[in-house]
Amino acid sequence: MKKTIIILSIIIGLTACTEKMQIDTQEGARLVGISGSITDEYKHQEVILSLTEPFYGGNPEMISDATVFVTDGADTIWFEESEEPGYYLSVNEFAGQPEHTYHLSIDFADENGHQHFYADSKMNINVEQIDSIKVKPWVFNSLEVDNYLGIYPYFQTTDDPKTYYMARIEINGEDVGGDTLTKCELFETMGYAGIYFNGPLMVMIGGEFPIYGLNQRDSLQVVHHGDTVTMDLWSIPGFYAHYIAEIATSTGTNPMMGTPSNVRTNIYPEGKAVGCFHASSLRQCSVIY
Repeated sequence: MKKTIIILSIIIGLTACTEKMQIDTQEGARLVGISGSITDEYKHQEVILSLTEPFYGGNPEMISDATVFVTDGADTIWFEESEEPGYYLSVNEFAGQPEHTYHLSIDFADENGHQHFYADSKMNINVEQIDSIKVKPWVFNSLEVDNYLGIYPYFQTTDDPKTYYMARIEINGEDVGGDTLTKCELFETMGYAGIYFNGPLMVMIGGEFPIYGLNQRDSLQVVHHGDTVTMDLWSIPGFYAHYIAEIATSTGTNPMMGTPSNVRTNIYPEGKAVGCFHASSLRQCSVIY
């Protein structure tokens, strides 16, 4: 009986602790956040500059009046700030070229004086084209998965087993799950490099493979007959793939959860900035469900 009373006393004491606790995070200096990309789409390419947010959030402070340019060793592409502060667009529309390495350079002045940041990224070769995609029930080990449709693409893979692909799905022009990197699907072909994706040989070896699953119980992912389903397929640098994966496992503001280190970056000087600059190639295919 005494043990029962002691246990009840502990439970009552714990549940009575309702006062909110603010943790002193001892924040250091805010870093520069840089997000930039060069693709093989003919468009105004974009670079976004800001300062990192405080631990408990707040509106990001954008960086204006910066000098931004990208060069591939032959041509120099200048960027200018748009009407939206911190968003820099290439002065002219242009399309990046596969196997070219792009160097990003950023200069601006703040209360600490002149600041210079830089990054490099090579655009990898992508598949020539996506021949088709099919939207059909998701099958795993010969069993159909309830309430899931799979996106099955068909294309000739590149010969490089280290090629990383990133896929994003749209339904009637709307991104599934919103326009966020963590909702994209990352995959490698590895041992399947150089063969036809979801072709007879691949199916014989390992079965047909869906690269994305649509949960038909999720209102944002439900597909109706007559809807247009589009798959974007990027060939991305391995560094960018790991960057996205680390973001996916490092979200949230709970100090008791998440990884014990910062997400990697390819922005230099080291330790002064976060974010990523990457060059990637895009292929797209649509189908009426």
